[in-house]
Amino acid sequence: MSVLYITHDGVTDHIGRSQVAPYLLGLAGKGFQLRVVSAEKAGRDELVGRYQKLFDEAGISWIRRHYRNTPQFVGQAATLLELRRAARAIVRSQGVRVVHCRSFIPGIVGYEFKRTLGTKFIFDFRDFVADGGLVKSRGARKLISAGLKKIEGPMIREADKIVCLTHKASELLSSWYLRDDPRPDRRFQIVPCCADFSHFDRGRLSAADIESARAKLGVRGKPILLYLGSLGPDYLLAEMIALFLQLLKARPNSQFLFLCNNGKELIEAECAAGNIPPGQVLFRSADRDEVPSLIALADMSVIFIRADVSKAGCSPTKLAELFACGVPVIANSGVGDMDSIIALERNGSVIVRDFSDASLSGAINQILAFNDSKRINIRENSREFALEEGVARYATVYSELLAG
Repeated sequence: MSVLYITHDGVTDHIGRSQVAPYLLGLAGKGFQLRVVSAEKAGRDELVGRYQKLFDEAGISWIRRHYRNTPQFVGQAATLLELRRAARAIVRSQGVRVVHCRSFIPGIVGYEFKRTLGTKFIFDFRDFVADGGLVKSRGARKLISAGLKKIEGPMIREADKIVCLTHKASELLSSWYLRDDPRPDRRFQIVPCCADFSHFDRGRLSAADIESARAKLGVRGKPILLYLGSLGPDYLLAEMIALFLQLLKARPNSQFLFLCNNGKELIEAECAAGNIPPGQVLFRSADRDEVPSLIALADMSVIFIRADVSKAGCSPTKLAELFACGVPVIANSGVGDMDSIIALERNGSVIVRDFSDASLSGAINQILAFNDSKRINIRENSREFALEEGVARYATVYSELLAG
């Protein structure tokens, strides 16, 4: 029997290339027969060709539908209907018994199929989409979020297995919707966002590779603070700049490298507000193949994310990538499982409870002392975030449901 995997995120999106395709290829390598339905954006022909070849070689059947987001709401609804239509045809014609839905919106399809077609339903929950919409949205978007919140409970109760990124998310969902279940833990599988440790491997880089990356960027300072990933309203840029100001007090020759694909103007504005000379802040957008050599320049990194209930399920991909490269992290509390993950003695990393100068300065001093000692192998102590571990956890879910 095969598994049908439905994702609203495209395989060719950045998130699809790091958090969808690697898992699917790993699961196919373990012998599972996979059929994938995804929504792909226009202009991705080269990437589509690349992944079609990989999927063909792995024996994965891939059905693509065009992703639309305009007109607002209508375009996304139309995309979901296209995914549903394609998925339904596969279930009815090919005898699929297990449907794996990545995130809330495709989960609606899996929930429907469970009730009408009798398929088993894996709800890959990912994040608290409805709660986030209720907190941050207005007008029609808030009404839609309220509607999603109403069906969240039934979807959780009907799911044969719920995959969460964090233990905190599973605990919340259990307390909200599974209070009558004597063993709600059996319904969940925790799979944090993982990284391909063979790709994010500092050990594969020569001294010449790292020196070339330094030269291309114009890196001259030491130490280097790194921010990796996109910027947006949930990422606390002002607090990151405040952290860098504390680093400058300790080590005036430091530089802050932003390795991201957006937000350059925002960064420049925050640096100007903090009177930081332009040469001490670097901005670079990079292809995935370049990222490991650029991460290797960093002595420490920062992950500051707005903490609220919608972030209970947050597992930053960048955390796994940074740990794979042996880079310590300064993060804030209240986000996903970060409070239990981050520990100086395990991964050389530090949690800040607030953003006061004293807390930020204290975190900087701990990381600097760690870098001077290098007593801990961050990479080897973080194997729970390796892609192989994530694939193995998904394989456990598939085996259980297919055997049933």
